[in-house]
Amino acid sequence: MALKNELEPAEVARRLSAWLPDALGVDGPVAVDDVEIPHASGMSSETVLLRASWTGEDGPVRRGLVVRVPPAVGLFPDPDPAREAATMRELAAHADAPVPDVLAHETTGDVLGSPFLLVARAEGRVPGDDPPFVTGGWVVDLAPEERATMYDGALRAIAGIQAVDVAASGLSWLHPSPTGEAALERDLAAWRGFHAWAAREGQSPLIDAALERLAATRPRSPDAPVVVWGDARFGNLMYGPDHEVTAVLDWEMATVGPREVDLGYFLFFDRMYSEGIGVPRLTGFPERAQVVERFEELTGHAPRDLDWYEAWGALRGAMLLVRVGNLMIEHGLMPEGAPFPVSNPASHVLAGLLELPPPGDAAAWITGSR
Repeated sequence: MALKNELEPAEVARRLSAWLPDALGVDGPVAVDDVEIPHASGMSSETVLLRASWTGEDGPVRRGLVVRVPPAVGLFPDPDPAREAATMRELAAHADAPVPDVLAHETTGDVLGSPFLLVARAEGRVPGDDPPFVTGGWVVDLAPEERATMYDGALRAIAGIQAVDVAASGLSWLHPSPTGEAALERDLAAWRGFHAWAAREGQSPLIDAALERLAATRPRSPDAPVVVWGDARFGNLMYGPDHEVTAVLDWEMATVGPREVDLGYFLFFDRMYSEGIGVPRLTGFPERAQVVERFEELTGHAPRDLDWYEAWGALRGAMLLVRVGNLMIEHGLMPEGAPFPVSNPASHVLAGLLELPPPGDAAAWITGSR
């Protein structure tokens, strides 16, 4: 979901019914029903689940679809569904990971108020962010060995994405950089700009200090760049009844860079959803050394400078939550002066990783605010 859902299911069904025949290449009307707008996960787009029915050449057709609609004013300054669609199409064709098929993307904003993606619906369950899946629900109810399968599936998905040949797949345009080192320079500059935009006048001394620290200690000779998912975490994975990954979701932050970027981000989120929110790690999740060993086994690559990359993941997470917090205040979901934009689980983890002063006494979270 977006931070605050704006779409109304009946109106979405009406508008999509008129648009879908052309988008799907259907000769005749398309009926839309079972419209659902989940509220447990995601902060960048509204996700609309639906079923579409029509009459095809061989008789009645009924298909599950997903619409992802970034709000006009949202998490990122320039949402680009067309870029995300192109990325997903190439990865669906080339990656050994279940990237959903993009069926169409609407570019004008005339149908639902913003451009959006139409994606084939995968079946399964997504670990929630609100409240965090580690605090209750279906993941907590699994046996430890089932959670171990989940974790390994996440690492296999990351490895499958990284195995894609950037040039052969046609994904060099994602942010062409001749070396991994150049990709890190590019990303540091881009995220510095993002923070200046997201924070407005409320700059975080912690984030400023972390930026300077990580820029000064940036790894100098990363290996050749690979496809970087950019948002590697459980909340962007869908799992089937066998606890295997059925879909890899959310490609807004996809880029090209060092292998350790996604691994570091995944490890950061593991840490954030344990010590960051003050709960024990779930049994069945492997220890860090086991994760690194398994990643090397899957990719043939021994991770380097992983402490730096985990801190880099925490820094990006903290920057994103600055924007989330400011948007929630703007929407009236949090009061003016709420500490969340600067004092949250990501910023507290970041402070701990870099041994910097914490941004406040306690880390606030979004649960109960939307």
